[in-house]
Amino acid sequence: MRATPASMLSVLARGRTYTRGLHLLVSAAVGPVCVLVYPGFSESLVRTLVSSALVPVPLLLLLGMLPGVRHAEGIQARLLLAPRDENEISLAKANSLTERWRTGVWLVVRVWWGLLFASLMAQLLSLTGTVATAPAVEGVHRVMGLEIPGGHEYIWYLAFVPPLLLLIAAVVVGAGKVQLTLSTRLLGPSAAERLADAERRADDLLARNRLAGELHDSIGHALTASVLQAGAARELIDVDRDFVVRALTAIEEAGRRALEDLERTLGYLKEQEEGGPARAARPTLEDIGPLLEASRAAGVTVTCRAAASFEGVPGVVTREAYRILQESLTNAMKHAPGAAVDVVLDIRGDQLELSVANTLVEAAGRASGTGKGLRSLRERAALLGGRATAGAESGRWTVSASLPLRLGP
Repeated sequence: MRATPASMLSVLARGRTYTRGLHLLVSAAVGPVCVLVYPGFSESLVRTLVSSALVPVPLLLLLGMLPGVRHAEGIQARLLLAPRDENEISLAKANSLTERWRTGVWLVVRVWWGLLFASLMAQLLSLTGTVATAPAVEGVHRVMGLEIPGGHEYIWYLAFVPPLLLLIAAVVVGAGKVQLTLSTRLLGPSAAERLADAERRADDLLARNRLAGELHDSIGHALTASVLQAGAARELIDVDRDFVVRALTAIEEAGRRALEDLERTLGYLKEQEEGGPARAARPTLEDIGPLLEASRAAGVTVTCRAAASFEGVPGVVTREAYRILQESLTNAMKHAPGAAVDVVLDIRGDQLELSVANTLVEAAGRASGTGKGLRSLRERAALLGGRATAGAESGRWTVSASLPLRLGP
């Protein structure tokens, strides 16, 4: 985009323009300080500038070998250079020789670029000040190798002051952007760090998706059962008081379990303080009794044939099987209200077999769905190395899952 005076003024109104300039000036001060210690300033300005650029190089390269210097430089660059994406500049320590060399090169380049910036700014400011004051001061003024005569007849010099100020502003903005580019190249994350960050983000995304699945299955089932139970209780409140009491009790229990699931799930999003209360255990197949009773209280006829014991089933398998059963019952209540549901839980060899089947009903009055529940079933089974299927056959909708009892290779 073409730079205009208006756009330049808007850039000058941003805080990062001045913090970047400060970063450059701090960089420029390193060389003269080192020269002041040894070998001292020379009468020749050129020689002093060359010494300021070369004398600190060995020290800077040695500093770059310290692992913590990269971390400190990263913090300073993030604060003062203000990149759009902070992840472009790493805060990790230099753990490899390559990263240490990159840090050393960054220190040298930073000092050189800052020194060049400060020298150019000093000359431009001197030139601007001379041009602005020349009409008021008689005589010849020398700056940047130029001879500028002064006097009242040179009042037209003042017309050059605004362009020179804009040039100074452009130099500050441009030098700051170059400094930022150099920092992202030399202090940016390495390939290994980028890979580790990508893996961390993928793990975080997977964990959040798992938490979303937990909330969908547990809260969704509780709400579906509660809605059906409340509707049935309303219809029978004057006919069957005992049924109404059972329905309200089931709603209370479903709400309590949903709250426990919600509290446990949110606990994964926020780390509890040390010594805080332990999170409630996730439900397993040993807890399917209340789950089935809640469905029956909603008016669903549920029959269950289950193995005598699930003691030998690994914890992660029995927990995921419970969620698969819960989601299957929820789908049956939502999409086939009033249909009988048959549940089969059995252990066959090294597999846990689960089946939930219900009679298909007419489409009218059925709730629409997004398919997330069925995807959740398949994902849960696949994560354990098993499989889950769902589909209609012979007038019945059946969800089947086969989960391995032996995990790992």
